[in-house]
Amino acid sequence: MDIGNENGDTSFTNNLVGVAGVGSAVFFQQLRPFSYHDWRSIKRFLSSECPLIRAYGAIHFDATANISPEWKAFGSFYFMVPQVEFDELEGSSMLAITIAWDNALSWTWDEAIHSLETTMQQIASVVVKLKKEASGESILRKTHVPNKTHWDLAVKKALQEINTSSSELVKVVLARSSRILTATNIDPIAWLASLQVEGEDAYQFCLQPPNGPAFVGNTPERLFHRKWLSISSEALAATRARGESRALDLQIEHDLLSSPKDHLEFTVVRENIQNKLESVCDRVVVEPKKTVRKLRRIQHLYAQLSGNLRREDDEFEILSSLHPTPAVCGLPKEAARLFISETEMFDRGMYAGPVGWFGGGESEFAVGIRIPEH
Repeated sequence: MDIGNENGDTSFTNNLVGVAGVGSAVFFQQLRPFSYHDWRSIKRFLSSECPLIRAYGAIHFDATANISPEWKAFGSFYFMVPQVEFDELEGSSMLAITIAWDNALSWTWDEAIHSLETTMQQIASVVVKLKKEASGESILRKTHVPNKTHWDLAVKKALQEINTSSSELVKVVLARSSRILTATNIDPIAWLASLQVEGEDAYQFCLQPPNGPAFVGNTPERLFHRKWLSISSEALAATRARGESRALDLQIEHDLLSSPKDHLEFTVVRENIQNKLESVCDRVVVEPKKTVRKLRRIQHLYAQLSGNLRREDDEFEILSSLHPTPAVCGLPKEAARLFISETEMFDRGMYAGPVGWFGGGESEFAVGIRIPEH
């Protein structure tokens, strides 16, 4: 497991900018949808007195979907508290060990210590692995699901549904799966290392359950950040490429800001997030209301929203209501989700779902998108 936040954002306690974890002191995984009970179970192991003990993980994009074989190890959700973790702070670092046991769950202190000893024996090989430099992989075959023909049909079907007077569907965001066969095994840690260059102003993450595949991503989109009762979220929508020169980049920015189509797309996302926050917050502030956020290769329309939760338990409610966002699903949410499940020919798994962490008095989640490209 490895996760880093937006370019050293100080939202992490003690200016925590990145975490690498091995093993799990305790983990939570089920095939059924993530529930309030599951959230409470995770919170049992977290305390505001130990803010760096956190449960890291991800939630399936569609809790009602059948889970495909490649996502089985994650289940409908997967969270873990690392046994051994390296915390990178601004100006310093720390190595920490977490031990969790619960006799009521038939997981005793002795068993927890034995599990920790096993993990510690693996640390040396992991450290050697981290020293490897990221290298390009030779691609033998690349296929897309759906292919170009079926993709065009899916887009046509979506437009017809949106334009039908009796349909409630306003927007739907379709995805495709690219399956790539390489000559050698892909090292997820090496991929993660390469994101340190590509991933400025974004969250880089790598989450890998035992005996499972790795979920690696580089997402600029924060779902929400909570510290005590204070909560913030972001609206990120509409996309343009960066210009090759400063003048061209500014022209593209102007076109993005003045485009009626992009303004509508962005406004739908911003107002949806604002409505969700207002349902659990006393007051919501939107500032800036609309600006451009520039990333390494692309730029988006952007707004920041903040408020104060009425109670801490509203964290589960806001996580459930904000996901999936209109930017990765559509509107209305349920109509778009149904259209996606009936149209897409693959399981999104954790892709486009929430990825992040829960802590004692703080939590932070991003939208699990933007798999790295080479």
